[in-house]
Amino acid sequence: MAATEALVIAARDGDEGAFEQLVELHRTETYRLCRMILGSSGEAQDAAQEAFVRAWRDLPKLRDTSRWAAWFRRATVRAAIDQSRRRRVREITLDAAAAGGSLSAPDPTAGIAGRRDLADAFARLDASDRAVLSLRYGADLEVPDVAASLGIPLGTAKSRIHRALDRLRKQLGEDASKGEPLQ
Repeated sequence: MAATEALVIAARDGDEGAFEQLVELHRTETYRLCRMILGSSGEAQDAAQEAFVRAWRDLPKLRDTSRWAAWFRRATVRAAIDQSRRRRVREITLDAAAAGGSLSAPDPTAGIAGRRDLADAFARLDASDRAVLSLRYGADLEVPDVAASLGIPLGTAKSRIHRALDRLRKQLGEDASKGEPLQ
């Protein structure tokens, strides 16, 4: 039995110290995944905290402790998506044109501008698209691991990744059609 699995079993049985060790093991990865999905450091911290709270609450329901990693990633993605939904409810959209023009000066460095365009397009995707792309490309998971992390069939994971990439390409194309060259 792996050390992580032993910690999961102990935590599932109510050992708070074991759960604290699991939190320490997964803190950085959890925050990073939430940050990729949400784009905001503060919201990512809130979502990561919520993921750990949910994991502690729901851990007794985890039957197969060897599936901890996928189970916890799924809890993390759900917490981030829920955080995104809460943000959408209280979000106020600021229209740059109504504010009297551009809110930022164009960046003269083409490579940086291209990365910024990609980041902006990624941020405009909905949270579920950001989640699937963050797992696949940000967390560098293979498609079967993405499927396991989301608790969905392999074919569904493949199609969600494909559709999310199509939406991202469309966002990037819309940026290009506004006269902003992509590089």
